[in-house]
Amino acid sequence: MNRRCLHWSYLNYKEIPMDLYLYEDLEEVYLKENYIAAIPKWFLNLTTLKFVHLAGNNITTLPEELYLLENLEFLDVSNNQLQELPPSIGYMINLLHLNVSSNQLTDLPKTITYMKRLESLNLSKNNLKRVPLHICECTRLNELNITDNTEIWHIPERVSYMPSLQMLSADRCSLIYLPVALAKFLDYLRIFNNAAINHIPIIYEKFYQNYFETPNKAPHISVTHKDFFWVVEKETFKKLLLPIGTRKIFPVDKKDNEVTLYDDCLKALEFYNRNSPFYEIKALKSFLPEKCMVDHLRNGPLARCTVFKCSNPLFTTYYFMVVKRRGSTSRQIFTCYFCTRYCANVWLNDNNKKYYCVDWEVCDD
Repeated sequence: MNRRCLHWSYLNYKEIPMDLYLYEDLEEVYLKENYIAAIPKWFLNLTTLKFVHLAGNNITTLPEELYLLENLEFLDVSNNQLQELPPSIGYMINLLHLNVSSNQLTDLPKTITYMKRLESLNLSKNNLKRVPLHICECTRLNELNITDNTEIWHIPERVSYMPSLQMLSADRCSLIYLPVALAKFLDYLRIFNNAAINHIPIIYEKFYQNYFETPNKAPHISVTHKDFFWVVEKETFKKLLLPIGTRKIFPVDKKDNEVTLYDDCLKALEFYNRNSPFYEIKALKSFLPEKCMVDHLRNGPLARCTVFKCSNPLFTTYYFMVVKRRGSTSRQIFTCYFCTRYCANVWLNDNNKKYYCVDWEVCDD
């Protein structure tokens, strides 16, 4: 009998059996699909535990002292009735995998920033209205799932290009555009089943399949923002929403490089921000030239240069291109973002056999 791993799932338990105390070196316990309503305090004395699976129970709250399970690496409390997580969960500094999907969460505690070893976070099927910006301090996070949070309309750019992110799932949310600042080494992406999206940044092209296209009519965008920036592409006259923070864009045939000094300053600050995050410092608003600079630093670059070898951060001004695949029955519109006219021409020279450019103009209304 394996005294380090117990499989007590599907046994109709109404509480966690105290028989667990009989197993001195217990490391893994499976108690999923029972009727357990709470985690008792005595359970927190089982400090040898590394793996706890409590999915599919009736748990409404997690104990504040949960961090006493100091060696825990895997915690699954999905498909319960949690409405919030205790702030103390951030002190579970050895946790690698956290699954809180299929609950009723509306936010995460800011203390999650302390979970520096966290590798996977499953927040799917909750009631989140936004993606908490503070999860970007979980620098080892390589898997993030926010699927089926139907009120999320925007993924902060700083979250989408987290340095270790390899898997991102955001299907069936209410996204109105896709983040253009995407992690360089993303291997898995499920984000296309958001009906309001009508153009795909070219960096997503390797993940895109024609069966993602749907004839369903896109819903009316009810979200408003003072920094919304729209263009109209002139082939089918669709309005395309560009990333929040865009102030000015240039066609590739424009000879002058008009990227502003403002953007150059933000790029410099972003470089230092990577090494020593300071975007949460409240005093920034008092000494930066423009108050909105704090928002740009907090949210991160709104895009990265489409040329992979360049990948320069883009903030408010950039060269822009609308393209479609040559010889394809797909009606999908792809968009490109460049830091300079040079990068735009490099990309065009490398891809002109596969794509053709579509004219566009900035919306005045």
